[in-house]
Amino acid sequence: GSDEVMDASSIVPPSPVEDSELVSFSAVATGHTSSTMDSLSWKEGSLHHLTSHPSSYPEKDPTPSWVPYGLRILAAQQLQYSDGGSKAVDVLYDMMDRVTRTEYWDDRRAGNINNVKTNENGSGSMKVWKSTISNALVNTFVREREWRMALRCLEDMLDGLEDGVKRELDWWCRGGGKNDNYDAGLDTSQSDNDEPNGNSNRSNMSDAEVQQMKELITSSATVELLSRQLLILLQSGAIRAAEILQIDVRYHTSKVKEWTSSLNFHSDPSSPSSMTTMFRLHRESALVRQAPLRQMLNEGLLHFARFQYSAAMNCFRDVLNQQKELRAIVSSTTANHPPGCPTWKDMTYPTLGFDAEPTLTVECLNNFSLCLLYSCNMRMAVNEMEGLIREDPALYLTEGMAFNLCTLYELGSDGEDCVRRKKILQRVAKRFFLHDVGVESFRLS
Repeated sequence: GSDEVMDASSIVPPSPVEDSELVSFSAVATGHTSSTMDSLSWKEGSLHHLTSHPSSYPEKDPTPSWVPYGLRILAAQQLQYSDGGSKAVDVLYDMMDRVTRTEYWDDRRAGNINNVKTNENGSGSMKVWKSTISNALVNTFVREREWRMALRCLEDMLDGLEDGVKRELDWWCRGGGKNDNYDAGLDTSQSDNDEPNGNSNRSNMSDAEVQQMKELITSSATVELLSRQLLILLQSGAIRAAEILQIDVRYHTSKVKEWTSSLNFHSDPSSPSSMTTMFRLHRESALVRQAPLRQMLNEGLLHFARFQYSAAMNCFRDVLNQQKELRAIVSSTTANHPPGCPTWKDMTYPTLGFDAEPTLTVECLNNFSLCLLYSCNMRMAVNEMEGLIREDPALYLTEGMAFNLCTLYELGSDGEDCVRRKKILQRVAKRFFLHDVGVESFRLS
């Protein structure tokens, strides 16, 4: 059974796009290398001498203190595209070692990066980057097909989820991007009206609502991390283990639906009744919004792994229809934050250290097309994929989509017609300046 699953997925080459379906944060690395990023990431890996020789700080620090630490992590992660995964892993583990040894970094480094200050409970320490680095390691291990190491990093992220949920909850309670004066990474001075326990700006929220938001964020984040583990298990052929994991996904998804059932997702966001923090969390957080769809997509993948193509297509079709209904909402909430691009919060002071994809349309359509192909409906699969590209080439024409579609052209067209259609697809990519779609994706050689 596992061999057939791997054959089905082999239509997509081992590329960053395949990895981005597992880990959303990998989409920020386009594969375009530069000497500046190589230099930054390599120097970042040699900073360990500062721990043993603190007197050398800051004169010998190879990177200016004003560079966001999240950018340093991205620089280390991009090494997998230029120098191989082993170098990226070495640098990322070196960074992980340093952010967890807070006796040096909290005192000497944290105060110089983004004005982060350490308070009594350590919420301003460099430990906030641990989950972000783990996320980057998952990316690298998945690309290298080191499934066990990727699963271990995801398990570490699950173990440290509680601290991240507290930071995410505090960020939303303080404005969640709505208040331009709030920066989650700054230890701002408290006013006389702030609560002594740090729950400032929560006076308009009841304890019950805060607890509800905490459980909602926890369940949504758990669904995302467990789903990433499930995808890795399916790629490695461990179907039974994936089915066991899906039981937990269903449980946490039911909790998300329970907490959000009373909210009208399509109500006018400008109305006073829709300005509650809970409503904004449900509407604007991809992690919360996509949890039920992710659980349904997992069901389809499990059906596909068991060769139940009709049941899998029904799941994928339902996800596509529901995703289209949310398209206007997704467009409005991501207008100033293009999909796959990290926010300033991600670069300076992360909360959870990861997020969900704002849309599952491309991933879902790829799987839906594979079901059609294995059900001998190849022409319908081509029409579905071409229709999505016509709708929005900049969003849907990715490396994986181009490779899969060109593979279908080869299977269903003769030589001249196949080359003609591939070249048309390549011209579309050039017309919309999709430089991250490499020429190898069009299979013209």
